[in-house]
Amino acid sequence: MVTELKRLDSAGKTAELDQERIVKVYEDVFAGRRRRFPNNFFHGEAGRVRAAIITRYLLEDKLGIDTEDIPRTIHKKLFYENGLTWMLGSCFDWSPYKAIDNAYPGRFHKWQFNVKGMWQGPDRFRLAAEATRWMIEEKEGVPVEEIPKRISATTFGKYNLRGMLSVCFKGSFFRAIENAYPNRFHPWEFRNVPKNFWQGEQGLANARRATRWLCEDVLKVPRERVFQDVTYHLFREHGLGGMLTGCFSGSSIQALHNAYPDLMVPKHPKRKPRKRRRIEPVKLTDS
Repeated sequence: MVTELKRLDSAGKTAELDQERIVKVYEDVFAGRRRRFPNNFFHGEAGRVRAAIITRYLLEDKLGIDTEDIPRTIHKKLFYENGLTWMLGSCFDWSPYKAIDNAYPGRFHKWQFNVKGMWQGPDRFRLAAEATRWMIEEKEGVPVEEIPKRISATTFGKYNLRGMLSVCFKGSFFRAIENAYPNRFHPWEFRNVPKNFWQGEQGLANARRATRWLCEDVLKVPRERVFQDVTYHLFREHGLGGMLTGCFSGSSIQALHNAYPDLMVPKHPKRKPRKRRRIEPVKLTDS
């Protein structure tokens, strides 16, 4: 039998309903022994309690669905096929998520059920931030500082959040992360920068910011030493190889000059040609 479920009634006292009787009414309706549910059966707070009892009985006892699998399993058709069309409509405005939240208060999130229109309301960015942090911190268990190395658009797809990316952030997973963790990361810290990020004048401006970040924040190289100390390999080591290729034909010197135009590019002395080693002829002697 379904786990005992308690709710507070309108008077503020705990109401324990006869769960076996409620389940029997449902089974009689489902089996056709009863034409329909009694009048006002799903009306008011008591009706929502009955709906919760029946929902949990259906999922846990009748269908044997594991609680963790509910978001992947539940849809309107399941309620229709199990004789709960009237309950879903009268109590929950035809929303499976509302029915589940009524039966398991606070256990699941709206975005796990892809509720229609949830990414278009006035609080969509707040909801998107909650969903992003839930995905990263609770489901993936990724420490915040490791997000750039371990989170990508694929991660959002894994938790059915591609619709959120499309509607709220024009498909950009970086914008979604920026929404959840404002001013915490830079686009170039991730494996893939936004499309056209290194293109045109704005691309040069982005490259300027990225180069200064590398020199000043990461490497902490004195300004006057950047041309001497910051090498092509350091750009690549910190994920800026694509920037060099996209903006500067692979030249780290051009990237540094773009970031520090007031500094004079040092002239590197030409290497002196190596002296060829003179090989002394071997004298052959008669033995």
